[in-house]
Amino acid sequence: MKFRWTPPAHGEWTADKPPPVWLYVALFVLIECAFLAGTVAVWPPGKSMASDDFMRTALAAPFALWIAVSFVLYASMYDSRAFEAAVRNAARWHLLTRWQRQVRSGLAVLDNVILAPEPNLAERMLKLEGSPPENPGRAMRLDGIEGADGVSRERAVIEKLLTPLSTRLTQAMRSGSFDIVMQCERAESYVDVQAVWTQLQLPGKPRIRWLSDDKDPGFADIWFEDDTGAAHADSYAPARNPKYRLMLAWHLNGAQPDVQPDTSEAAVALLLGSPELMREKPQLKCQAWLFRQIVADADEVDKALARLLGAEQVPRERIRHFWYSRLKGLGLHTTLGAVKDTELKVEKHALDQAVGPQAPAARWLLQALAAKMAHFGQGAQLVALPRPNGVALNVVVKDKPVADVPWKSEYEYALFPWAELTGFMGLWTFLILMSPNQAWSTSETVLTAAIGVGVVLSFAWRLFWGPRLYTNDVLREYG
Repeated sequence: MKFRWTPPAHGEWTADKPPPVWLYVALFVLIECAFLAGTVAVWPPGKSMASDDFMRTALAAPFALWIAVSFVLYASMYDSRAFEAAVRNAARWHLLTRWQRQVRSGLAVLDNVILAPEPNLAERMLKLEGSPPENPGRAMRLDGIEGADGVSRERAVIEKLLTPLSTRLTQAMRSGSFDIVMQCERAESYVDVQAVWTQLQLPGKPRIRWLSDDKDPGFADIWFEDDTGAAHADSYAPARNPKYRLMLAWHLNGAQPDVQPDTSEAAVALLLGSPELMREKPQLKCQAWLFRQIVADADEVDKALARLLGAEQVPRERIRHFWYSRLKGLGLHTTLGAVKDTELKVEKHALDQAVGPQAPAARWLLQALAAKMAHFGQGAQLVALPRPNGVALNVVVKDKPVADVPWKSEYEYALFPWAELTGFMGLWTFLILMSPNQAWSTSETVLTAAIGVGVVLSFAWRLFWGPRLYTNDVLREYG
């Protein structure tokens, strides 16, 4: 199901103001004068007006009727509408809060290891250390990665990736919800991963999955749910979406001296934590968050970026750096144009200009570089990567913002139907006072029972039917 990047609900519902005081005063004068005149007109000649009967019919009964009519008007003209608006606005608040949490969903980068042809690549590209590297068009080689004693360069790379993470990998493996995903040229590389795992004396035997370079994995909304790409499954079968995942990606060129490589070498390891893990262990430290991606065709990148920024995963002024790699032709030009049109005050960093043409492993290298710089306090990072016929955009931040949809006191509604209850009591008092019967009779019993049913229905409406009806209506239309 395609994610909705625009807020799911419209503006707030509002209720009119309560009826003015002069209306109640006018009603009181009208009702009192009518009953007083009517009582005087039909009062038996010679009977003293200084009696309980006169006070009951000329003063007490109309006062009770005025109470009933006033609260019926108040309930119908304001209270019921305010109740409906409050229930709908509360449902709207929950919808917006849930949507905002989904917009800001992503993966926590617990740790990472970057192997690039240029040392301190991220720091240098941001001019924090030394000068920015410039190697456009040059296919570069990873220095210090040489096989020895029959060990391949690929295994040497894997060892360099796993060794710094050994402590955290031990913790992740012991959690019982961990797997490894590797994205590289050969599925058989899982054998080297297993060998290095054993060599480092890491516990257990993890489940290892392989993704080919041409498969775009995504990372925020779907945790590699398709199991068909698994090259090896051993020792245990965790849930489809584990709490810990080690993402390994690398590209090494062949050793043939007469073959000129087209792309630079690179390798990266990202230890990722799921949102579920971070909810269970809020004290667990992470370097950064990779937020949900938005994907668009190459000619609609401007609209996609506008939606991404409009969703406010982070305030746009916090985005200070823009990373991109492997974008070509229309995708490159529309992306750069979109960033310019949104007036983002960002520094642009082209990985291909710094370390030469990139292989598909750059999709993870770029995320790791952005995460590292977010962790170093360089603000939020915007990342753009190619997709088939399009571009994927995502934001990387150090700390994930919490949902901050404002709650207002107007969203709180009373569950006690005091207006209806007061109106029913006023009506019951009026009818009892106007009853011609001198003693309690069947008519008073029926009247009281009917009023009681009305009171019960009022409570049922406030407690159950009303909130359910209005909430379901909002969810059906906007949820």
